[in-house]
Amino acid sequence: MQRGWDVLDAGCGGGSFLPLICELIGSNGSVTALDLAPENIQRAENLTKDVPDRPKVRTRVGSILSLPFNHASFDCVWSANVMQYLTPAEFQQATDEIRRVLKPGGILAVKDFDSTLLQMLPMDHGVFTRLMTARLQTFRDKGVLGTDCGSSLPGLLRDAGMEIVWRKGWLVERWAPAGEHTRNYVRDLISYFTTAAPDYDLPESDQHYWKELAANPGSLLDQPDFCYREFLVLTVCRNAAI
Repeated sequence: MQRGWDVLDAGCGGGSFLPLICELIGSNGSVTALDLAPENIQRAENLTKDVPDRPKVRTRVGSILSLPFNHASFDCVWSANVMQYLTPAEFQQATDEIRRVLKPGGILAVKDFDSTLLQMLPMDHGVFTRLMTARLQTFRDKGVLGTDCGSSLPGLLRDAGMEIVWRKGWLVERWAPAGEHTRNYVRDLISYFTTAAPDYDLPESDQHYWKELAANPGSLLDQPDFCYREFLVLTVCRNAAI
């Protein structure tokens, strides 16, 4: 992103990336935050109120499948952790909409997970792998791209008509002693997994493990060799002529 750009955060969620986007484009730029959830839009507005050198900030409730903006409105579209929830047909529709609202030669940057590389140590590898395999199957059953789609996004975006400029993956890891933000994040993730586990066809011993962990997630977080790892992929594309 460059100073003075008009940027769309498509599927902004709670707006975690907006302060950085504002910093990058500066007071001469503009950023538009779009999300389906009104509560996310409210949080996004609050996050950008006190940003130094603040650009023009606009917010809209809406869907990336039908962007409520004119043709060629943006220099850049940023979308993080959104594509995994779309079916292949919806992905194509979203990409067509993004290409429509991008200026000729504009940039699309997409960030998503490849959860096949997700790890929580020293959790038993077999227990965790069986849960993640069952979880990914639920995405397959729903027909959506799923949380492992990050590494396949470059090919998907190319097939959707985008020109790939750059792609890179990051392994993010946090070792013990875990800081407050890591502990809160992993505790929430463990809570989600332990709530979901009974819905999956897992061995009885695995179900027992997740039940015990639900009662005391600190038993993992407080281990001296605790480590949380996740893999993220960023794909940057250029809008070709349409």
